[in-house]
Amino acid sequence: MYSSPRFLGDISMDEYGRLLLQGPEHDRLIDSVGYRDVFDRESGAELAGWELRLQKEFRERVSGRMYRYRGFVHHTRQVSLMMLTPSPWLLGGVFVYLHQGQEIPSDGAFVEVAGRTIAVPTDLRHSQNLVRAITAESLNVLSTETPPGISPPLTLKDLSDMLFEHVGMAEASKGAFARLFVSSPPYQEAVGGLTMGVQALASESQIKKFLTHIRKILPPTFRTRRSSHRSVNGIDVTLPRLWRLEIGRTPEPRMEAICVKRVDPLGYRELSLGALTDERTAAFPDIPLAIASGDFWIEETDSSQLMLPILKSAITYQLLTPMVSARVIDSTTMHIVSRLEFLRDSYSLNNSALARGGILDADAMGRPLSALRLARSTARAEWSDKVSGPQLKHAWDQILEPALKEFIEIAELKTAVEREWGSEARADRFNTKVLRALKALDTGSHGSLGPTLDEIVGEAGVEKHVAAESLMKMKDAGVIYEPRSGHYRLV
Repeated sequence: MYSSPRFLGDISMDEYGRLLLQGPEHDRLIDSVGYRDVFDRESGAELAGWELRLQKEFRERVSGRMYRYRGFVHHTRQVSLMMLTPSPWLLGGVFVYLHQGQEIPSDGAFVEVAGRTIAVPTDLRHSQNLVRAITAESLNVLSTETPPGISPPLTLKDLSDMLFEHVGMAEASKGAFARLFVSSPPYQEAVGGLTMGVQALASESQIKKFLTHIRKILPPTFRTRRSSHRSVNGIDVTLPRLWRLEIGRTPEPRMEAICVKRVDPLGYRELSLGALTDERTAAFPDIPLAIASGDFWIEETDSSQLMLPILKSAITYQLLTPMVSARVIDSTTMHIVSRLEFLRDSYSLNNSALARGGILDADAMGRPLSALRLARSTARAEWSDKVSGPQLKHAWDQILEPALKEFIEIAELKTAVEREWGSEARADRFNTKVLRALKALDTGSHGSLGPTLDEIVGEAGVEKHVAAESLMKMKDAGVIYEPRSGHYRLV
């Protein structure tokens, strides 16, 4: 049974209704609207459902002063002291004092420790306040498999609807951005995560506004390069480097390291990247995304109110590592490489487009791995622990290849506009669909009257009044002319 949220005065009824629809089977999202960093959460509605269960099972009294704890290891600056927490995403728990010569479990390991309560020696803490710990009289490393009975987090559609209620953008683009929050597990020593670059004909200021919207949804720990330790009761505890999402402009060397070399200089297990790219970096990310001016808009909204429900879903996705067989990867790679070669020929690109870091990167760590990342991210979003051959092929055929085609066509259009109208030309002033349709239909033949408004509408797939308004703007800007009423040609 849920009570009315105390946050109702801070959010719109639409937002409240959307959270209410998630229901108890999707976690207590109704009570969690608001701002909270991932490691600063305490209890109740701030925790994911699986964290609440682990918290209840965290401590067990054996006898007298003897207690048993089951939790996740966080190292400290002191070799003889570690912290145990009920969730890898919390820094609230118990300190464990290790005896000399006792083997130290790896950071992030799930362990069972039994011992008696003691005071942490003063030489192991900064403050003079009394800090309690337990002695590790027995210590066993347990399985870290996904605990059974976990409720799936938000579906990809629910996640996308929540993230982009106030954003106008193609559904495929929304799905790509939503998958950044789902992320993708590491593969063959390569850092996990999903990377996406945005180079668009839409206004750059609008794109920056959109990226700021996404950044505000993330807890500070997920979006900043914070220090590797945090003080807990005067003891420096190591922050686990599990997952983060980097949004905005990223320096070229760093983007190349993440997207091409597949390593994260900061050492995170998974790193998703949503970057504003330029001509030099556009080909690097897994999904180079083209956002056309006619498709895009964003309204002002308080993005940070979505922080807790999105956070709880993001850390729940991290519990699942969808598996895929080597045989499936090999067979799908053959399909992807053949399609990459077809794209190269279709767009008359140089063979260098297939090289490492190129737009059609056919290397084993290039587009084939991009498709695998995408398929595993989708599997996580569907709460499935396996990726089949058809699912991996679908990731390429229905998501990645269409995105590449759209991106190449937008890039070619932008290059053509700058060549014909000058390097200072701003194509984002016009509806991209209408501009592309006109370029496709205007043959350039001497004496031609050019396509009609109806022909342009049919090619562009937009409403007639939208095309007419865009054509009028282009005519006023001097980039098209009307040789006969209702017929249009490019200058």
